[in-house]
Order: sequence, then C-alpha cells, then structure tokens
Amino acid sequence: MSKLTKLAITAAAAYGGLHLARTIARHNREFSWQDKRVVISGGSRGLGLVLARQLADQGARLAICARTEEDLNVACNELRQRGAEVLAKPCDVRDKSQVAAFIDEVAQQYGGIDVLINVAGIITVGPLDSMTMDDFENAMRTNCWGALHTILETLPHMRNQRWGRIVNVASLGGKRAVPHMLPYAASKFALVGLSNGLRAELKQENIFVTTACPALMRTGSPRNAIFKGQHRREYAWFSIGDSIPPMAMSAETAAKQILTACQHGRGEVFIRNPLNFTIALQQMFPELTNEILAIAASVLPEMGGIGRRAAKGHQSESSWSPSVLTTLTQQAAVQNNEV
Repeated sequence: MSKLTKLAITAAAAYGGLHLARTIARHNREFSWQDKRVVISGGSRGLGLVLARQLADQGARLAICARTEEDLNVACNELRQRGAEVLAKPCDVRDKSQVAAFIDEVAQQYGGIDVLINVAGIITVGPLDSMTMDDFENAMRTNCWGALHTILETLPHMRNQRWGRIVNVASLGGKRAVPHMLPYAASKFALVGLSNGLRAELKQENIFVTTACPALMRTGSPRNAIFKGQHRREYAWFSIGDSIPPMAMSAETAAKQILTACQHGRGEVFIRNPLNFTIALQQMFPELTNEILAIAASVLPEMGGIGRRAAKGHQSESSWSPSVLTTLTQQAAVQNNEV
C-alpha cells in the first residue's frame, strides 16, 4: 500500500470519526419544546409568527414582542386558539429600556427563559444613492443592536439555570451582499459576526447560539418592507423574486429548519430550498458570484422616482405587483398577518 493511499485512508477515517462525534454531540443536545419558555422578537407576523405557530403546536410557552400592538393582538389571539400560553407585549428592540422591561416581565411570569429567537428586522430596498445615513443606522439598530439588546437581557436568566438556546435569524444577505439592499446587508453581516462570536464564548456555559441564514422565503414581508428611488419598480422585482418557487421556500419549511437547528445546537446554518443553487454557487465561486451580482445591479432600477423618500411595499404597487407573478407572496402575506 502506497503512502498516498495510507494518507487518504487515514484522512477518511478521521473525517468519519469527526462526523460521528458531531452527530452524537447533536443528539445529546436535543430537547423537547414541551413547556420550554421561548421568547420571539418580531413574533407578530411573517417568519416570527410562523415560528410561534409551530412552537405552540409543540407545547412551548411563548412570549412575543413587536412594535405594533394591533399586530400583536391578532397573533396572540391566534396562538391562544391553538392552545398556547402566550405573553405578548409591544416592544421596540432598538430601545434598550423597553427590551429590559419586556424580558423582566417574561422572566417574572414564566420563572425564567429557555430559548430566545431574534427575528425582528427591517428591510430597505433601493439604490445606494437613495439611501441616507439614517437608513444604515436604523438597519443596524434594529437588525443587529436589537438582537444584542435581547441577548444581553436574557443571558443572566440562562446563566442562572446553566442552560439556554439563542437563535439569531440573519440572512443569506449577511453572507453575500445583494445590490439595492445595502443597509440590510451591512446590518446582517454584523449580526452574523456577532452571533458566531457569541457562540464561541457561550458554548462552554451550555448556552448554544445558532446563526440562521435564510435564503428567499415566502413570508409576505415585501408588503411591509421599505422602498426608495423608483419604488414601484423596486417593489416589483423584490416581490416577484420572493415568489419564485424554485428559489424561494415557504415560511413553514424555513421555520421547521430553524427550529431543528436550534434543537440540535447547531452553529451557522443555511436555511434554503434544496433547489436553490445560489448558496453552493457562492461557496464554491465567491468571485464569480460577485460578478453575477454586479451584472444584476446593472439592470436594477436607476435612481429616480421618490428619491430618498420612503414608501412601504403596499404603497408601491403596480401592474407587475401584485400580479399572477406574485400570487404566492400575496397568499403568504394574508396568512402571516402582513396585511
């Protein structure tokens, strides 16, 4: 047997042993959602609500927050009809004092917190010239600092019980920046770094941090995203892309993958439709992916329209959206409290 063959066999055995060890470790980390005390930021609509539904069906005790009380009431009533115990409170995750008050009330009512899932976030769409410093700062305050606020307030409770799980819902856009979404991409890149760093520091305390990076999902969120520049054209491409079945996955499938990753105590995970090849493309050919994105940017709408002013998605409709091309996204919006 040649030295090269022996080396290959040794490497294969080492890889197999590592894979087996990781499988056993994940099995040992698994837990049941029954009676787990779970906090979900941004739990009143979209992906946050879908996650709450699945957790309600598995017996978790829920605490959800969002900025809009009306949305919270709708979500809370639905979850209670499913038989869940729910605490729902208005809370702007950008405000540290509001977060502290919310987490304190959850801990007092439930006697502690087992799992924190950070979903709350905003998306602003438009060319760079339409963006202001406020757009970047608001994205950071919501998508990154908001998660940090909830984590820092929740950690003492998890440390006290020597057990906890934290899920930060980042994005594929936090691994590869998509044109016309720069504030979102910058804040999600920051969240990915924060989340992965937290995992390294907290794992030794039996607190596992999962960084979930979803690709396109049909949550219905385009209706409440923010659009600038030629906002009707921006909304059209964004909502149509959100509806394409081979690329975009259902929110229910995404939520199931996220909850499974949390139960296994996994680190950074890509949440995607198996038919979505873009993740494999960017991992294998990062420079080529950048070139493709540059080409995509060249055909996206130019600056114009409402300029630096902002409009919500439902204020940016046109003959292209809603249309037959956005049917699935429209259905998701109705189903997930985005209307």
